[in-house]
Amino acid sequence: MTSGSNSRLASWMLAACFAATPAMVSAADGSWTEYTGDKSGSRYLGGSVATPESVSEMVISWRFSLPGNEISADNPDLRTWANETTPVVIDGTLYTSSPLGIVSAVDGATGKLLWTYDSKGYVDYQVANLGFIQRGITYFEDDGAGRLVAPTSNGYLVMLDAGTGQPVESWGENGFVDIAQSLRRPVPRDMIMTDSPPIVCGGNIIPSIGVFDSFAVGRPPMKFHPPGDVPAFDTKTGERTWIFHNPPLPGEPGSETWKNGIDTMGGANMWARPNCDDEAGIVYLPFSTPANDYYGGHRVGDNLYAESLVAVDAKTGARVWHYQMVRHGLWDYDLATGPNLMDLNVDGRAIKAAVQVTKQGFVFAFDRMTGEPIWPIEDRPVPAGDIPGEVYSPTQPHPTWPKPFVRQGVREDDLIDLTPELKEKAQKILARYEYGELFHPPTDKKAGTLLVPGVLGGASWAGAGHNPNTGVLYVPSFTIPIVIKVKKEAPGTSAYDYTATWGGVAGPEGLPLFKPPFSTLSAIDMNTGEYLWQVPAGKGPVDHPAIKDLGLGHLGNPHQSFIVVTDNIIFLAPNGQVDIIGLNTRGNALIGQTNENQPEPFLYAYDAKTGEMLGEVELPSGAFGSIMSYIAGDKQMVVVPVGGAGVPSELVGVQVGTVPTN
Repeated sequence: MTSGSNSRLASWMLAACFAATPAMVSAADGSWTEYTGDKSGSRYLGGSVATPESVSEMVISWRFSLPGNEISADNPDLRTWANETTPVVIDGTLYTSSPLGIVSAVDGATGKLLWTYDSKGYVDYQVANLGFIQRGITYFEDDGAGRLVAPTSNGYLVMLDAGTGQPVESWGENGFVDIAQSLRRPVPRDMIMTDSPPIVCGGNIIPSIGVFDSFAVGRPPMKFHPPGDVPAFDTKTGERTWIFHNPPLPGEPGSETWKNGIDTMGGANMWARPNCDDEAGIVYLPFSTPANDYYGGHRVGDNLYAESLVAVDAKTGARVWHYQMVRHGLWDYDLATGPNLMDLNVDGRAIKAAVQVTKQGFVFAFDRMTGEPIWPIEDRPVPAGDIPGEVYSPTQPHPTWPKPFVRQGVREDDLIDLTPELKEKAQKILARYEYGELFHPPTDKKAGTLLVPGVLGGASWAGAGHNPNTGVLYVPSFTIPIVIKVKKEAPGTSAYDYTATWGGVAGPEGLPLFKPPFSTLSAIDMNTGEYLWQVPAGKGPVDHPAIKDLGLGHLGNPHQSFIVVTDNIIFLAPNGQVDIIGLNTRGNALIGQTNENQPEPFLYAYDAKTGEMLGEVELPSGAFGSIMSYIAGDKQMVVVPVGGAGVPSELVGVQVGTVPTN
């Protein structure tokens, strides 16, 4: 699956604080220096001034309308995907990008525009997904000068001067490098997405590149799908310094795991943002599923480095170690987020760890220097299917510790049973599908294979957060079921003998099919692997007519959620909802939303040590991108991206605390 967030679908999951070894550098000065807070993926703000008292009185302080709203409003061919942009904040200045890729600098205290830059990458190319999307930009310093690196909508990176917003013309070609032409074979610009911000590591800029591993909207599966190669570009010159091939080239290590046609294989891309250990000089690449997602008869073998975490030398691109989470993937269980780089103390041993949460609901924990698992990982038998030509992997990795943070597999006992009527209707829905334990194979029987977790997770691109001082991991997750239906293609109509479709499965009366909690927020002490607490993420559909008289507590919102971690407070915003509403004149799907269909448009605050909900504030709509926090002037703010998909894209600044006066 590429970097989409099909927001019609949804979320599920699980702290005393044990001291760990000294943590990686975090934004302790109140800045939010990276897309995920820092290069470790912590989503942590040091120096937070939010308190239980202040979050009980959270208020919206400002709203910033992102440039480009008027362009999308006037031109339906430039309809945006949901607004998923997450700013970075450096010394009180907020830097952000709109869904069309228009970069802005904003005063973090007031929400006022300082400057804007438009590469106009959207003019010639419509991305082959459901609309334009950008998740953020990257800040770094070069000889004391602030630099911004932003992906464009047409397959480039542009470097800007952070003070003026103008391209740094000495970098690349007048400030631009061409990602689409940097891979092993040129890629059509409308077949890639560069929506996640790149990371700077080892003197190189390493972009995330979304390519289509199943199909592009309006196009059948192709023989030559874009490969999942990862290039790196010099921070000073823009020249490509290395490229990591995925799939491997014939003769490269790992190529033996592709038994046929490796020279035509594609997908297995890194659309999620990697994380970086600057001290070690290692960047950690999370890879996705190879093409096509749900049938692999043309790619017999384990298919390295698909659905793998690969540690590479950030200066040279040489592989340091790797671990494959899914062999010969058929479920779209790609790595949707980078690993959390944590400094732990396990059984008296100081360990520099890489902790990878997955769509399956697993927590894989490794020594990030060597790749050795911290706790055992077992290869367990999984069932084979009966699709002709498919060669199934007989086993899949299962971490033994920590325990999974979501329900895994489909069992009738797990169906929603809040009333006898709901249980009976749920049983009838379940009877339409094939189902079983985790890694039940996709099928062409009945209405398809029902998966829990589905292709959206489990953990999704919202990722996990951690406190670098305590070693506690916070995981927002959901378990919306997904159905995969395999179909045979007519001869001459596709590059593959079989393809598949997937979609969500609604439960009775529009409620989820399985028992609550429908989503969870979990706190896991990664020094021990023990769960400290697990609570529903949000309130959920407690007012639904079928259950409102039952006096239920919080059920969890049936969507993924985004979090910010502080020492005392965890902020959480459930994802909003969009719907496919038609096609534009270029043949691409349009999605839309209204404020009326937003489930639970709130920012919540939870006690970091107990999981108790401490406060809430209503937002204009549900969140669509990762939230972040910073301190500017005397205020601590949490910023929530809302809108897009036919609704104006905005950043909403919520004041959550005040800096004490001496």
